[in-house]
Amino acid sequence: MQRFDFKGDEVAFVRAGAGDPIVFLHNGGTSHAIWRFQIAQLARDHEVFALDLPGYGASARPRDGYTLDTYTDLVEAFVDHQELPPITLVGNCMGSAIALNFACRRSADVRCLVLINPLTEATLMRSTITGALYWLDRKLPLAGRLAGRVPKLPRWLPALMTPMLVGTSGRRERTHRNADLHAALRSEGEMRSLTGLLADIPRYRDLDALQPKQDIPGFPRVCTIWGEQNRVLSADAGRVLNESLRPERAEWLEQCGHLPMLEEPHRVTDIITSFVHDADEASEPRA
Repeated sequence: MQRFDFKGDEVAFVRAGAGDPIVFLHNGGTSHAIWRFQIAQLARDHEVFALDLPGYGASARPRDGYTLDTYTDLVEAFVDHQELPPITLVGNCMGSAIALNFACRRSADVRCLVLINPLTEATLMRSTITGALYWLDRKLPLAGRLAGRVPKLPRWLPALMTPMLVGTSGRRERTHRNADLHAALRSEGEMRSLTGLLADIPRYRDLDALQPKQDIPGFPRVCTIWGEQNRVLSADAGRVLNESLRPERAEWLEQCGHLPMLEEPHRVTDIITSFVHDADEASEPRA
């Protein structure tokens, strides 16, 4: 993996291929590894970057800074450091929120957005599981701080957690047994990153009120992808969010949960590929 310095902390990333750049941003609790299949396929025609966001994967574990704005600052610094032309951003959950926030700041630097299971306050609150955790964190903040001090999860716990991340497709493909997922959840300091994310959820409320096509001139084309069986975020709330985002393309994967890029990798890759191609054609000047 390659390294990039952000405010004195090392950020790890993979880089492959050549062509118009695509940047992948993972969700909390995982790493760039969730995009392995998409990286291999899309690097045939694109220069592909997949980051380990601070607090995850092979990147540094700073004591704080696990906020939407800090992560967006990171992507800005990374894009500028790499001297990338307009980029395609593909994110999952938290990664989608970062991509959306970046596009709000610098719409001219984004070719298009692929937002998978976008995290907002509403999509989290309307989830039975994570909504309850968020409510508990707000009522008992000391519990969250104590959880953040847990250095490493016990070996047996990811086996109980990962089945909640997938739907029928994921169970059929045994996605919940993915070694990269288990390793990510057991990384040193993982709980500090996740509790930091949970503490910043009120900031994500701004994304629920966002109407980018109306408020931001030249906002890029948007594709959303939702796993219908997502138990981490609410797909029903995702439908409400789409009314504000007004995506050019909205995909609903009936048998997927929170990790469709692993559960149905071919289908998700085909959606990304065709949407990027269509966005490129739409941006080309007519003769």
